[in-house]
Amino acid sequence: MGAWGMHRLWTVGAVASGALLALGGCATVDPTADFGRVQEAVQAATGAGGLYRPGEDERAAKRVEELLDGGLTAQEAVQVSLLNNRELQVLLFEVGVGRAEAVQAGLLSNPSLGVMLRLPLGDGSTTTEGALLQNVIELWHIPARKRRAENQLEQALFAVAHEAATLAAKTKTSYVRATAAEAALAVAEENYDTARMFFELTEERLEAGAATQVGVNAAQSEFLEQELLVREARYDVFEARRRLAVVLGLETNPADIELTEALGRLPDRQLRLDGMLAIAAESRLDLRAATESVEAAENELSLERRLFLRSVRGGLSFESRDGDTELGPAVQLQVPVFDQNQAQIAKAEYRYAQALRRFEGLNARAAQEVRGAYERYALAMDSARLYEERLLPVRRASLELARESFAEGKTGFLSVLEAQSRLLVARREYVARLEAVARSVPDLEAACGRPLAELIEAEGQDAKR
Repeated sequence: MGAWGMHRLWTVGAVASGALLALGGCATVDPTADFGRVQEAVQAATGAGGLYRPGEDERAAKRVEELLDGGLTAQEAVQVSLLNNRELQVLLFEVGVGRAEAVQAGLLSNPSLGVMLRLPLGDGSTTTEGALLQNVIELWHIPARKRRAENQLEQALFAVAHEAATLAAKTKTSYVRATAAEAALAVAEENYDTARMFFELTEERLEAGAATQVGVNAAQSEFLEQELLVREARYDVFEARRRLAVVLGLETNPADIELTEALGRLPDRQLRLDGMLAIAAESRLDLRAATESVEAAENELSLERRLFLRSVRGGLSFESRDGDTELGPAVQLQVPVFDQNQAQIAKAEYRYAQALRRFEGLNARAAQEVRGAYERYALAMDSARLYEERLLPVRRASLELARESFAEGKTGFLSVLEAQSRLLVARREYVARLEAVARSVPDLEAACGRPLAELIEAEGQDAKR
């Protein structure tokens, strides 16, 4: 190969390589904005403003420590889980993977440089041939490829945000269970005191000759049963706190987690089903992820239809012989005789139809989940109000009347014991009804994709119209 030929070859190669390096240098993977969008979606769905970001472990750990200091509200517990739950952190790394794939989809493949050297077997001169080729058909493929990758990234963003919102609902439910267990323990201790007082009263009546040993034994049996329920309630508190610690991603002793909110009182405002359905259709993150999945499948189909022609390589070729070098354009075309990408196109068509059906099915299921969550919320509210406003007052009054009648010697101990047992049961059941209301709220929020405060606010705005 002559000196001039080699000079031309390396000049062309250097220019092409420099241009490609310049393009590649602009292709950096920075998912910062993507993490921000996930956080915005999660905040809209849960009301919690913070979210773990890969590479910011120290910041997240410091924020978790600040939240734990002084005790946790239910919303602060959600914030801790969004920052500290390892399973969610694993999913968030997929956002970075998705951004990397989106960047890759916009890159040209590397050019190929081929050199052939022919040595004479007899007299003659050495011949050198070469070519620098780039698959130029990719310029037509890249727009569809990028659209597909961006749709897949959008789908991943909403899917991760949906998992975060689901975790928030699970955290609230775990928090409610813990506070309900503490409320149940308080009721169990109150019931224990009530049973103990009646047992002591029957013993006094026995000494005075106004009661029998049968009555004392019955009162003692009720007293011992309530003592057993107190012990079980204490274990329930530990177990509920332990489960909450798991969701929060904490290794500390569950007893050391301070919960500052007691089991909440009943909300004042009722909600309407039609309003919840409308909000869910616009807000649910899994529906938005499914929408992006449909668009990604549509762009996949568009790309596969373009890929019937996969390779059209263009560039420069040269030939050097006896010091003379010839340089000119070169084209290498893959002729689509046998494989016209028809199988991949058909596959993409099925994937697109599949994505549409998946979206339709999810949309129908979401509507039923809203209806189910709404009815559970309404039933829990009605039941708790019935206990609070009617049943508990009646049971308290019945016990007081029975005690007065027993003290005056008008009735036997069985009437008191029966009235007392009914009140003790009603107290426990009332706590269970309050817990059902509190647990129905995270389910309703998850079904609608918005916090309860926003659902109530939207209901108020609709009422004013």
